[in-house]
Amino acid sequence: MSNAALIFLTLLVALLTLSYWLTHRAENRQVRASKQADTRIVQRCLDLLQALQQHRGLGAQLDAASVAQRNAQAQQLDQLWLDWPGAAMQLPPLQQHWPQLRRKPADFAAHCRLIEALLTVIEQLEDRLYRQHHPRIRGLGEACRALEDLARLRGLAVRAANYERCPPGLQMQLRFLCKRMLDQEQDSHLLALIERLQSDLIEPAQIRLAPGECFALLTPLIEQRLLGIRLSLD
Repeated sequence: MSNAALIFLTLLVALLTLSYWLTHRAENRQVRASKQADTRIVQRCLDLLQALQQHRGLGAQLDAASVAQRNAQAQQLDQLWLDWPGAAMQLPPLQQHWPQLRRKPADFAAHCRLIEALLTVIEQLEDRLYRQHHPRIRGLGEACRALEDLARLRGLAVRAANYERCPPGLQMQLRFLCKRMLDQEQDSHLLALIERLQSDLIEPAQIRLAPGECFALLTPLIEQRLLGIRLSLD
């Protein structure tokens, strides 16, 4: 083989190696960018979940302080729904449901439907990130659904506390949620909260808790568990 041919072959191998390295680098950069985008939207979904759950819990409270807090929560949700990626990230257009819900803050069922759709998105993002070698993301959807059980309990308790005695329909839902949560875990703090709700709200002939008290009773545990979910993603 002539020197010229040898030099040409050496240069060709070098160029092919460089091309492969640049392509691989670009692919890695694209994967990292996609992973970062998915992680950011997961954090926004958690912000939305927290705000929607609080807005739902405040929806049945009519005192001035609660109404002011609910209005502030609605303004926060306005901002959180801005630039929802939707189709750009192959996600459903959840933001289109918010304006009507904003006008009907006491619509418990509509809140639950939107939260359920948001939980489905969180599970979808969990699968994406897990495939992108983010093993710590596994279990996110399950944790968020457990959190929703607790937040739904808060919302139902607040609604029930507006009556002198817990209405049968709400009583049945509250009993079901309490049983399901106790079947799934034996957390002492949760057990104490449920016992308080059972004795002062769900079972007595006359309710001994105000709506605001129910909200304040359950919110610290909800916030604590949400913080744990956030920290698990770091």
